[in-house]
Amino acid sequence: MTAASLPRRRSRFSLTGTLAAVGGAFLCGILVVRLQLPMLERINLGELENAEARKNRNIALANTLGWLGYRNLGASWLWLELIQYYGDAAARTLTGYGLAYDYFDHMLRLDPHFFLGYRLSSLVLAYRAGQPEKAVEILDRGLQQFNPQNNPDAWRLYVDRALLNFMFLGDPEAGRTDYYQAAAWREQVGLPGDEFRQLGDNIARSPLSRRAQFDAWLSVFNSTTDRDTRLFVLEQLAQLGTVLQTLPTGEIEILPPPLPDFPDEEPYRLRL
Repeated sequence: MTAASLPRRRSRFSLTGTLAAVGGAFLCGILVVRLQLPMLERINLGELENAEARKNRNIALANTLGWLGYRNLGASWLWLELIQYYGDAAARTLTGYGLAYDYFDHMLRLDPHFFLGYRLSSLVLAYRAGQPEKAVEILDRGLQQFNPQNNPDAWRLYVDRALLNFMFLGDPEAGRTDYYQAAAWREQVGLPGDEFRQLGDNIARSPLSRRAQFDAWLSVFNSTTDRDTRLFVLEQLAQLGTVLQTLPTGEIEILPPPLPDFPDEEPYRLRL
């Protein structure tokens, strides 16, 4: 039985530390309110347009804090605003994700060392907002900030960019290059890299095959512990493979599209 690994992520940067005390309580409050109040029953378009205008003003105010020397405070404010913006599914259905890039752009200019912000840009900008080019731009900025010497998880940014190049931008050669770079950076921190080189080669040979797509999504599933990202990726894996069962342990057994040379391959066990 093949088990998908669950990597541990280490948070060492200023913005993540800033939110340690406040973020959990803030998020819990948002979730409780949304569970109790059906959003679609209390929204009207005029209110949403006013809310979008207020969010634009808040982005400008956060930048002003940065100019005054309070960069981390401004970045933390934008992060909390982004969480609320992204989590308001009913409003996003009506108005879309037009401000998502502005949030990431200004937040990461104020705190360019916020690793989690770069990683979540793919989920929000490419998968939700339909702006993969913007997501690649944000990831490129992250790759200028991080490397194996200052963050042992830096290789994950290349995995994220590989999927964007392969699945969204139709550039399997760029995807293979990214997987090769991810492999090299993994080896620099004592992790095996050959699996990612093989994945890059397989994708470049047959970029449109269901198995190549399954393997690319699986690489993202294994490289993140963010629940929203994993739920989204699991939906893609289920469409490409065959979900067999949910085990009492909470793991989901999913059989990948078959390989000609391995018709009896065992299913993966994935845990959210």
